[in-house]
Amino acid sequence: MSDKSSVTEAAPPARAEAPAPEGPPAFGSSVLAVIALAWLAAMMWSSHAEITSGEGTLAITSAAMSLPTVISAGLVAGAAASLAVGHLLRRLRAPLRFAASVGAGLLVGVVAAMVVVVSYGGGEASTVLAGTVAAAVTAGGALAAVRARAVVGAIVAAGLVVFAVEQVLDNFQPNLMSLYGSKDDPSSRLSASGWSALTIAVCTGLAAGLVAFFYLRRAARRAGDDAVPPKWPAYAIAGAGPGLLLVAAEFIIRTLGADVLALAGSVSEADATAQQMMDSSRVNNALVVLFVGAIVAIIAFGRTLPRSR
Repeated sequence: MSDKSSVTEAAPPARAEAPAPEGPPAFGSSVLAVIALAWLAAMMWSSHAEITSGEGTLAITSAAMSLPTVISAGLVAGAAASLAVGHLLRRLRAPLRFAASVGAGLLVGVVAAMVVVVSYGGGEASTVLAGTVAAAVTAGGALAAVRARAVVGAIVAAGLVVFAVEQVLDNFQPNLMSLYGSKDDPSSRLSASGWSALTIAVCTGLAAGLVAFFYLRRAARRAGDDAVPPKWPAYAIAGAGPGLLLVAAEFIIRTLGADVLALAGSVSEADATAQQMMDSSRVNNALVVLFVGAIVAIIAFGRTLPRSR
């Protein structure tokens, strides 16, 4: 009886709680980081050539025109560098990995800012550009420190493809202008320019959604059954990611780079009008890329679901 009572009264052993399953990890993070950093270097070199080729107001105007491309590239480069460091240190605890990922973005931002200050000169335009680039790269690094690494990897990959598609389609802009009826009068050129910009934005959004979808599908297959497969919100966020980065870039430009934009717009009334048109065009482009990318990624994911009979 004593043996039985001791057995019945013994407390059951505590079960060790299994760690919560994570989503699939990112893949190709090192390759993405190399490509993103090379793209940032190329955009900085291009803006350097434009800014140093002019003096005074021309340099300020060139800096204002270079801000969007450099800041967008900086956001993606910071996220890619942080993602690569986080993947290399994936066995560390989450707080240490987070600190290392953010530190990687901060380091890349500081180096980029130093390059701008040293090579561009010490003018007001280059100083503002340096600080804005550093902030953009650091913000991108903080983005990549989140737990959903595959989603961040999909955003980085889709963002790089968006840059490439935009560069390719920009070469065909005269053909698009002619296709949409651009003639000698300003009204037809303005209308054709709007339709041309919309066409480019839709195409880049389509590319962003498809690349984000295929990246997440590949990441889930590589992870196997050990990871939780991403659901439709992950695909929506990944598809909208490049557009969200463009929106974030616009926010950074209009806050940290506001002085350069104001100086560029104060040169003449024509420059002020052109600056306002470019500002609104960038916002419209970002929103179109955001929504088209999200919708395309969701539709592509929905087509993979089993059909109920």
